[in-house]
Amino acid sequence: MDFEFYYYFPIPPISWVFLVLRIGAIILIFYTLYVLLRFFTEPESETNVGRRREFQKRRGAIGGIDNEELLRALKTFGLTPSDNYWDASYRYYNLRKAILASNLPAEEKESKLQEIDKMFEIVSDYYSKKG
Repeated sequence: MDFEFYYYFPIPPISWVFLVLRIGAIILIFYTLYVLLRFFTEPESETNVGRRREFQKRRGAIGGIDNEELLRALKTFGLTPSDNYWDASYRYYNLRKAILASNLPAEEKESKLQEIDKMFEIVSDYYSKKG
C-alpha cells in the first residue's frame, strides 16, 4: 500500500509544502531587493510626507503679495508667506555661511552679504507685521 502511494506521488506531500515555502521565500527576497533598490535610487519618493506637504504649501502661496522686493526676498531664501520667522532666520544663516565659505573675491562677497542683509530685513519686517 505504501508503495502505491509513492508511485502516484513522486514527491511526498510534505515536500509540496516545503516547495511552496521555498517559492514564497524567493518571492520575498526579490521583493526586498526591489524595495531596497528603489529606496537607494529614489530616497525622496512618494512616501516622504514632508516633501509632499512642502509642495502643497508652496503651490500658489506667493500669489497674494504685491511687493516686488518682498517676493524677490522670499524666493531668494526659498520661503513662502506661510513659513515662520525661524525658518527665515535659519535659511538666512545658512545662505550667509555658504557665501562666506565660497571662493569669491572679497568685494563680491561683501556686496552679496549686503544684498542678503537687506533682503533679510525686508523678510523680517514682513514677519513682524504679520504677527
